[in-house]
Amino acid sequence: MNPLPLARNIAESVQALAQTLLASEYGEQDLEALLRHADELTREVDYYICAAVQDARRKGTTWEKVAAAASVSAGTARSRWAEKTVRRRLERRAGEQLALRQRDPATATAPPRTDGQGGVPPGERSASKLAAALSHLHRNSGLTIRQVAQSTDLSPSYVSRIMSGERLPNWSVVEMLASLFEGDSGELAMLWENAHGMTPPARQPLPDAAARLNAALRGLYLAAASPSPTRIHQVSGGTLSMPIIKDILAGRTVPDWRTTVSFVQAVGGTPTDIRPLWESVHYAFLVFLDPVEGDPPLPPPFGAGDKSGAAREDQNPGERS
Repeated sequence: MNPLPLARNIAESVQALAQTLLASEYGEQDLEALLRHADELTREVDYYICAAVQDARRKGTTWEKVAAAASVSAGTARSRWAEKTVRRRLERRAGEQLALRQRDPATATAPPRTDGQGGVPPGERSASKLAAALSHLHRNSGLTIRQVAQSTDLSPSYVSRIMSGERLPNWSVVEMLASLFEGDSGELAMLWENAHGMTPPARQPLPDAAARLNAALRGLYLAAASPSPTRIHQVSGGTLSMPIIKDILAGRTVPDWRTTVSFVQAVGGTPTDIRPLWESVHYAFLVFLDPVEGDPPLPPPFGAGDKSGAAREDQNPGERS
């Protein structure tokens, strides 16, 4: 049996620390806090490099190939990442993690699980949003808890716990409840997936990626109890125009990242939760710039057949000229 990769766990920690740093930026934390997060990230990246080299060496990678990958000489690679040196550094990391757990058991998990602002972990945050969205749809349906239970063959107490956020339902229950409430279960998919720690597919056709992003934005809107466009405009400090808000809610546009952040924050969401979906659209859009014969036309707002004019390389998907 091959040993588990040393670098994989550290890579997950690097990802979490990077998300923490980004969330701190969005939260406009002071410089001291930002530099502290950056220092933690830099140190963890250094540990990751050591572990990645160790993993490669265990698989038989020569020092010459390690040196070429790292753009250093073979002698430097041997000296910098010798097995004993790497072992000492990883033991030091383990000691740091242990000291952190002893000092603050609630936040010393690996990878870090806070949102960078002292908030709840992303999974719990999304579970809460899912419950809020279902509760909003339930209120609008006019059905009582007992009527919902009778229609779905669920117990009234279980339905009540779902609406209060005490229980995280499986996807079939989410679909059943959304249908009963005359809602769109697709708009709840991102919240449910994030609550379960799932990530969206890295590569999707552009229409599919755009539809998932728009549905996720609608899900956050539902979780905020469907505020009016005027209210969203006000909460955004006027950065979101009424037309762009209406276009986002109607699924007529894929906003650029700055607009996405403004909308997500205006409806009480966290930008880092939506970022993977936005990046999926961005990747799919770049693929569309290199068309293959037979590809379907670009969906709005990317263009109506003129791919060369759909966007420039320095323009984010969804930006309007």
